[in-house]
Amino acid sequence: MMRGDLDLSWMDVPRERVACRPENARRGLTFRDLDVGAYGFTEMPELIRENRSFAPRGAVMPEGLPDLQAEVSRKSEVWAYNIEGYYEEAMTRQWNATTDIPWAELQSVDLPEDIGKAYAQLLTFLTEVEMIATDVPAKWMGRLNADFFEVKNFIATQAMDEARHAEIFRKRALSTGWGLMRASAQNEFNLKFLRDADSFAEASLALHLQAEGMVLTLFRFSEYISPTEGDKKLFRLVMQDEARHVGYGMQHLKWVLDHFPERREAIHHHLDEAENFVFGGGYATEVLEPFIILSGKGLKKENIAEGVRITNAFQLKQTDEYFERLAKCGLPERRERSRLWKMVE
Repeated sequence: MMRGDLDLSWMDVPRERVACRPENARRGLTFRDLDVGAYGFTEMPELIRENRSFAPRGAVMPEGLPDLQAEVSRKSEVWAYNIEGYYEEAMTRQWNATTDIPWAELQSVDLPEDIGKAYAQLLTFLTEVEMIATDVPAKWMGRLNADFFEVKNFIATQAMDEARHAEIFRKRALSTGWGLMRASAQNEFNLKFLRDADSFAEASLALHLQAEGMVLTLFRFSEYISPTEGDKKLFRLVMQDEARHVGYGMQHLKWVLDHFPERREAIHHHLDEAENFVFGGGYATEVLEPFIILSGKGLKKENIAEGVRITNAFQLKQTDEYFERLAKCGLPERRERSRLWKMVE
């Protein structure tokens, strides 16, 4: 070959010739613009039988390709409406935890001891949460069939988002003057449940809809109780990422219910189990007490009373929004079936 005697058989493979163009020149060439013929995702079957290799979807697959041994080859386990759009949004809305936060301004603020310690404890909890939220999608990336290209790419952006969240919460904790506080055993047992899910579908339901849905409301609440304007900006940035992850989870569940309504009871069964674990972490001492102190703005008796009132309202809001999301996905009956809602009532 290196003497100039080329084989060139790869040039004659029977291929569908395409020349994809951006539908919107200002937006650029997106995955949606590539949804053409064998290269597209719309006509992908429920079960991928032909490709078990690393070959990109649409490529000619000669004999002898290695078996990737993908654990997930069913579209219903991973697919979501607008998955290609979630990826494009993730790529255009990246931000930098090093330069996009006014760190110098934050360091000039001297927080009272009770507020500073409570905030450092909240940041410690959030760092724990985001570390597992990074590990879970990263764990599944290599287990998905290569034909699920758009999903794998989206999950890669999610892992990057969550790593950036862990980074920013750690940086903020170490810039408060108090450092990282105490890890939570109760919280970590609940987080372990996310990591140990038996299937991607179960992991997605518990992570995207339950855990991240809970955290999205938590971020909104944390912005409200943040001690400085710089901290409020921090939470606004992480919220935009979290909303995208929750959006994927909602559109995945909606896709499954639309295409496989017979799985409804199985989904309820998994929600029963997951609600016991995921929501338990939000009631750990290391989580609730910092919320109470921050929302009440101190440790005096009247501050604690106000903090308890606000934190109770937050927990009700958090739970209510969870059931609202499930209703939008097509599970309006979940609220009445759930022991969690009965406990809240």
